[in-house]
Parts: sequence; C-alpha cells; structure tokens
Amino acid sequence: MTRTDYLAELAKYLRKLPKEDYLEAMEYYVEYFDEAGPEKEREVIEELGNPKDVANEIIATVLDKHLTIPEKTPKNTATIIGLTVLTLCAAPIALPMLLALVLFIIACVVAGLAIIAAIYIVGLAGIVMAVVTTFESLTLLAPSIKAQTVVFGGALISFGGGILIWIIATALLRFLGRATIAIIKWISSKKGTKV
Repeated sequence: MTRTDYLAELAKYLRKLPKEDYLEAMEYYVEYFDEAGPEKEREVIEELGNPKDVANEIIATVLDKHLTIPEKTPKNTATIIGLTVLTLCAAPIALPMLLALVLFIIACVVAGLAIIAAIYIVGLAGIVMAVVTTFESLTLLAPSIKAQTVVFGGALISFGGGILIWIIATALLRFLGRATIAIIKWISSKKGTKV
C-alpha cells in the first residue's frame, strides 16, 4: 500500500465527518506523511496501522470533542447524533460486545437490587414479628411470667436482628451504587481503546 492508497482509504472512511473535522484530520495525516518523507512511507504506514482503525479512532475523538462542547445548538446536536451513528456503523464488532457488556451490567444491578430488596423484606418481617410477639407476650403475663419473659426476649432478638439486617442491606445498597459508578467510570475511561 502506498501513501496515496492509504490516504484515499482513510478519506473514504472519514468522508461523513463534518467538513472542518474531515479537513483537519486529512491535513494532519498528509503533513505526517510529508514530514516522514517518501523513504519512510512504508514505516509510517506500518506505524499507523489499518486505515479503518485509524478512522475509528478519529471518529471517536471527534465525537468526544463535540460531546464536550458546552453550547447545544441544533447544528451541534445534529453533529453529535450523526457522529454517534457513524461511530456505531464503523464498529460492527464492538457494538454487539458493548451491548452485551451494558446488558450484563444492567442484569448485575437488577440482581443486586433484587437481593437487597429481599434482605430489606426479611428485616421488615423480623421487625413486624417482634411487634406481634411483644403483644402476644402480654397475653402470657397471667399464666406464666417465665413464658412471657422468654417470648418477650425472643421479640427483642427478632427486633434487633431485623434492625441489623436493615443496616446490612443499606450498606450493601451503598456498595452496589458505588461499584456501579466505578464500573461506569472504568468503561468510559476505556473509550477509544481497541477491543
């Protein structure tokens, strides 16, 4: 592959970029080849790699640049949507992998929330059982003080266990929230790296 072939193929993959971004990217790579000179053309091509991979990186960079622009004009929004679609079309292998990863994370979050909800329900059941058992122990006051004391002690244990379970569930919920945020930050920091 020659310099001309490489730049033509790169231009083909970048042609749907906004005009200024397209011209900026192509100008950069033309200058890159010019600085290297004709004798190092082969080395530059090997260093850069496949034009499609280079185009994917450029598109991701341009999309990131447009996402960080604070102004939200209709043209900017349309550019972002267009670049997002272009990025998705440029990555036929990465898209299913990304979708699978997102669905896996959602499934883990839902499963974690279901487990925590079940733990909260068990804690609530312990507290309700403690209240019911406490009132039940009052009916045993006349027949047997010992039986009433045992039942009341069981109610206190149930109440304490229910509160402890609520504390544990709250800690698990906070941990799950922090872990989810950490995973999302990790994934977003990996954006632009090769899969």
